[in-house]
Amino acid sequence: MSLRGALAPLLLGIVSKPVQVGFFRIAQAPQQGLASLSAPARLIMLTEQTRDWARGATAVVFAGVRRYASWAAVVMAVLVPPVYILMPWLVRVLYGEDYEGASNAARLVLLAAALQFVFGWSKSLPVSIGRPGLRVLAHGVESVVMIPLVVVLGREWGATGAAGAVLASTVVFCLVWVVLLAQIRGAAA
Repeated sequence: MSLRGALAPLLLGIVSKPVQVGFFRIAQAPQQGLASLSAPARLIMLTEQTRDWARGATAVVFAGVRRYASWAAVVMAVLVPPVYILMPWLVRVLYGEDYEGASNAARLVLLAAALQFVFGWSKSLPVSIGRPGLRVLAHGVESVVMIPLVVVLGREWGATGAAGAVLASTVVFCLVWVVLLAQIRGAAA
C-alpha cells in the first residue's frame, strides 16, 4: 500500500496536471478504507497462522486462508456494486462538486481495493510461514507493472489512467499470489 500510496501520485504529477494528482489522491480513499477495515482480521490471522504453521498444522493454515478469502469475497460482492454505482454521488458529498472528476478513478481503485481485501491473507501468510521474501517478490512484480503503467496511462487519461494502472498491477499481484500459494501448498504437502 505504501508504494502505491506514495509513488503513483508522484509519477502522475510528473506526467499530468496537478488537478489530476488531487483527483487521484481522492480516488485512493476506497483503498485506504478497505485496508483499514481488514486490518483486525489480518492481525488475528497472523497470530493464528504462525501458531498453526509452527505446530505443523499446514492444512489448518490453508483452510484459514480459504475461509478468509471466501468471507472477504462475499463481503466485497455485497459492498462493491452499490458503492461503485454511487461513487460520483459519494465523491460530491464527501469532497464537493469540484472533485467529481475523481469519480471514475475512484471506481477503478475501489475494484483494486476489493481484490486487495480478498487477498488480505497475503500480508500475514508469508510472515507466518517464515518466508517474508515472498511478500517482497509479489510487491516487486506489482511495482514493475504499476510504475510504467502509471506513467503511460496517467499521461493519457490522468487520474483515471493512474487508477487503471493500480487496478492492472493489483490483478497481477493477485495472480502472483495464486501461483505462490500453489507452490507453498505443494511444498507443504
